[in-house]
This record gives sequence, C-alpha cells and structure tokens, in this order.
Amino acid sequence: MFSIELGEEVANLICNCCGTPFKSVCGFIQKDGWAYSIYFATLQTGHDKTSMGLTISIGKWWDDSNESILQREWVYLDVWPSEDDSGYEMRIEDPESSRHAKSAFLGRKLEPEEARNSSKRDDFFAVSDFILDNDPAVRSYLEGQEINIAGRVCKR
Repeated sequence: MFSIELGEEVANLICNCCGTPFKSVCGFIQKDGWAYSIYFATLQTGHDKTSMGLTISIGKWWDDSNESILQREWVYLDVWPSEDDSGYEMRIEDPESSRHAKSAFLGRKLEPEEARNSSKRDDFFAVSDFILDNDPAVRSYLEGQEINIAGRVCKR
C-alpha cells in the first residue's frame, strides 16, 4: 500500500534553544502509486534522551496548486523508544514546535486536539509507523545505532 522515497540530504543543524547539534532528514510517501505524504524527521543527536520530531503532511501532493495545498493537513509528533524496548511511543504535539511550522506548502497545521479528532488520525499514525520501519536514518537513530545515511548526502 505505501512506498517510500528517501530525501537525498541529511541536514546537520544546531538547536536554537540549547545550541546542541541534530540531524534532519525528509522523505516522500506514496500510497497505491500516488504522491500521498511528505515528512521531516529531526533526530535529536545532541541530547541525552533519544527522541525525534516528526512532521507529517498528508494530502494531494501531485501538484502545488493552491487547491492542492488547501487539501493537505499536517501534524507534529514526538517519537521515542519505549522503555521496555517493545517499539516506539508517539505523542501529538503543538505544531509550532516543528521547525517547519511556517511552511505553508504543508497545508493546514492541526493542533493536538484537532489531530486526535481528525478523520486522518489513523492515516497519520499509519504513515508514521511506515516511516519508522522503512527510513534507515530514522530507524537506526531510534534503535541507538550510528545513523544510517546510505544514499543521502550530508549538508551543513
């Protein structure tokens, strides 16, 4: 049902709040062969706690018309490994916490309560699960390994 196209770059960035370095990757998700979603994952490599910010936009992605942008919605998730190593935990966060909060092309940002009640809620979590399983940079980071950036170029 889903397929993934990994973004080519790994951005090496500095946190505005605490000055620690982190990495950011992106990718594209297709559903049944159609452009469906874009995501940005911030891998908090400079912090003691392993956590990732995940911005996911779902909607009409096959063109960039205003009509298509209006049909997109996005959420911001905090993701971290579960304490018992059984998988991952996720929490819907304030979209203003995303480093992409001002990116109009993502569509309408959903506040946590809106996202929990959205008809796309299950889709957001299905896409996030797919990303966690299929993006090697995301998966390796959350598993506490060296970040797998195969096929991507590091940018400073």
